[in-house]
Amino acid sequence: MTRKDKLLILAIVAVLAIVAAHAFLSGNVVRGGRKVISRIELKNLDPANNGINIEVTQPWYNPGKELSFNVGEPDERDFDRFDVTRCLLQCAQELSERDFSRIYLCNKGNRLYYINAEDFKQLGQQYQTGEMLNTLSLYVKLPQVTYTLNDSLAFQANEGILSSISDAQDWNTMMSNLLRE
Repeated sequence: MTRKDKLLILAIVAVLAIVAAHAFLSGNVVRGGRKVISRIELKNLDPANNGINIEVTQPWYNPGKELSFNVGEPDERDFDRFDVTRCLLQCAQELSERDFSRIYLCNKGNRLYYINAEDFKQLGQQYQTGEMLNTLSLYVKLPQVTYTLNDSLAFQANEGILSSISDAQDWNTMMSNLLRE
């Protein structure tokens, strides 16, 4: 084999490597990153999640160890605020042992809010008990640990006799934003 043939083979291998790397990285960018919990895995967590278009992803380049909880457009079946919250709490339970700094709550890839990892993991551990009253309290606790993208609390802490009504309204607002079209 001549030197010219070796250089040709090396050039072909280099071009193939570049094409393969581009295809891999482009695919991750288009899909929003590596899937941490896919729709299929979400369904395996609970059969009631069948057909719900929600995934947890991690960007391919992720120095901050951030995750995204992405609520997509309904395609197989419509889902509501309770479905999204249930899926979020199930993901919190599933991700309680994973190392990450925060999870972004997204609507069709657009970041709306985030929850710090410790608060998210605590929600998952509390959800694990499975008690109905405990689960309902987590629904209204969720907005209390949610932040806007500029690092301020998304909802004010509610106090007083009507606080549970205000907490429920905050939860409704948050979930409506995640489900908006």
